[in-house]
Amino acid sequence: MKISRPRPIRTPSPRPRSRWQATLYVAMTCVAGLHSVPALAEESNLLDLSLEELVDYRLTSMSRKEQRVVDTAAAAYVITGEELRRSGALSIPEALRMVPGLNVAQISRDSWAVSSRGFLERFSSKLLVLVDGRSIYSPMFSGVLWESQDTLMEDIERIEVIRGPGAALWGTNAMNGVINIVTRKAKATQGSMLSSQAGQGGYGALALRRGGELDGGGHYRLYAKTDTMNGSPETATGLTGIDGAGHQRLGLLIEPSVDGGEFSLKAEAYRLRSQSMYLTPTVLAFSSPGTPFQSANAERKTGEGALLQGRYSWRSADGAQSVLQGSIDRESLFHQGLLGSGSGALRPMGVAPTATRFGGEKTDLDIDYQRRQVWGAHDVIWGLALRRTVDDLRLPSGPYLLLDGHDARTNYSAFIHDEVTWIPDRLKLIWGSKFERDGLTGANLQPNLRMLWTPNSNETVWAALSRSVRSPRRIESLATIDIAALDAASFVPGVPPQALTTLIQMAPRPGASVMAEKALSLEAGWRKQLGPQLAFDSAVYVNNYTDLRGGRLVGASTAQSVSGLYEALACMMVSPPKSCYFTLQGYNTNQGSIRTWGGEFALDWHPNSQWRVQGAYAYLNVKGVHTGDWIGDMQVKAYEGATPNHQFSLRSNYSFGQGFNLDLWARHVSQTSHYALNALEPVVIKPYATLDARLAWQVDRQLELAVMGKNLLTNRHAEFIDTLPYTRAYDVPRTLFITALWRF
Repeated sequence: MKISRPRPIRTPSPRPRSRWQATLYVAMTCVAGLHSVPALAEESNLLDLSLEELVDYRLTSMSRKEQRVVDTAAAAYVITGEELRRSGALSIPEALRMVPGLNVAQISRDSWAVSSRGFLERFSSKLLVLVDGRSIYSPMFSGVLWESQDTLMEDIERIEVIRGPGAALWGTNAMNGVINIVTRKAKATQGSMLSSQAGQGGYGALALRRGGELDGGGHYRLYAKTDTMNGSPETATGLTGIDGAGHQRLGLLIEPSVDGGEFSLKAEAYRLRSQSMYLTPTVLAFSSPGTPFQSANAERKTGEGALLQGRYSWRSADGAQSVLQGSIDRESLFHQGLLGSGSGALRPMGVAPTATRFGGEKTDLDIDYQRRQVWGAHDVIWGLALRRTVDDLRLPSGPYLLLDGHDARTNYSAFIHDEVTWIPDRLKLIWGSKFERDGLTGANLQPNLRMLWTPNSNETVWAALSRSVRSPRRIESLATIDIAALDAASFVPGVPPQALTTLIQMAPRPGASVMAEKALSLEAGWRKQLGPQLAFDSAVYVNNYTDLRGGRLVGASTAQSVSGLYEALACMMVSPPKSCYFTLQGYNTNQGSIRTWGGEFALDWHPNSQWRVQGAYAYLNVKGVHTGDWIGDMQVKAYEGATPNHQFSLRSNYSFGQGFNLDLWARHVSQTSHYALNALEPVVIKPYATLDARLAWQVDRQLELAVMGKNLLTNRHAEFIDTLPYTRAYDVPRTLFITALWRF
């Protein structure tokens, strides 16, 4: 049937404040005005499923083919759409807290740190994230900008998480894990939906979706989403910060009927606005009041992006299955505010921080082809991929400097994955490798070998040995950065306190190139269904990382790395001392070595059709090689302390009948430490515990109402301190929300 036209809207409405908001407003109005179709049948309720059915959930991330979680030779976990809804998660990072072994911390109102098995940072660089098979790992920042990667939570079918290396299939940067966010087919989202949330802290969100049939057969989905939120409490004062944010998103998914296969086309655009308080290293003369050697300035962040993604899958006459996927993704992120160190290292001496616009733009073109065919005992998947990235980084002359901000590069890759059945229904050997030519780090080989043993239908044992790499971005290895400014009295005997600035600077050596980081990983796991009501899943691992990016002092000691000390002392005699400084010079390098080990353990108890309880514990230990170099050891200590050693999670989902559900979620995270700006000693974040509660009422098949409380145990708590880039620390507050979901 034809797509219905929107009804005319006669009610006066407030005038949108910008062209983007006007576009979003019109789109949402059109979606709401479309003629409705009969409501969808209710989604399956996890509490109605047995444990056997729960572990039968399928995923594609580990082997690029659909398979059961219990048949995966990796530490795999699937968050289903129903679990997402009952968790009350308002964003994808928040939902990822459910996964044992993932490290998730909220930095500010809309920024997050997410990693797997350590190396928790604002831009966690060793975790590859996909949306429907499309990488959203940003080559500009070596990580995922979670505030710009969003979608309708109701449209997510599942989130597949592989903890541990997935580089043999997915390539560079899948060093510690792979997350694949799988959205629903357009056919599964027919009719109209309105979702809204409102809560403390000025939080408000509205999402609209319309699904229908195409004239020539097939289905479509049109969706729009907007949210706004006020600032978080500052850790130091408890006062409301300036980190409020707002996001808007528009999207269209078309899945027409085609002969001999399946085709989908997705288009999406988004915009974000937020603020934060940046702390930049500064000579004493230009320090902010009460914060010597640093300048605190508000920065306004603006991000925009658009993508187009197509996917075609088909089966050949010989039974082979093929998938061809292509996408073009363009995004920009810019900051506006005062920036500069007031030094002459990157700017003329004595120039105060000035208003600067900095950030970057990038365009990614991805083409990926894979083919699967079974030959006897061999289930073989192979593929080819091409990725073309063009970026333009526009950095100020202090505290950051990249001489050539424009870059274009092409990555070529191929992979093979062979699952060999040695003993039917008992033993499988899995081997494969990714062969990649990276535009920055050259040729990389990333093999793995896995074994899967199923001694009986209720038990699985697996083991894996893998080699993986990560390709650092140019800004990590080829940029000059003023990383800190400290009191020279700590380094030079006889200099009075707060009279002279020591500027700590990292710079590339002449002829420097980008080198890939490397990891060798050994893993093993055991899954056991202990009965019709209880299941256990566990994994242990040890990872050895080499050639990690970091820094070293120039020379064998601090004294040898000092640049311009005598000039600085002479400056103090003829100029205001607070304007004078000397440089503690360092250089970028790939000489770091770290070993991590730990384990993840989960229990799933399903005592009856009304109640489900899930418990998880994760342990992680990070130990680096300390060389005695002050800068290098500080980087290692930052990695060792930023990720918690212990994490506990306990979730309870209970259905009272008559449409009422109560969901409780308790978590405990152990102490972490962070090396903040101008601090020779780490800043410690104390252990914290949280409790979330959600009471929902399914009024009928179309309408669900819920009230949620998050972080109920304390008024506020800190989770993370962002040190690169340096921002003011914020706390996560206790908040209450009301939500409504209406299908019509």
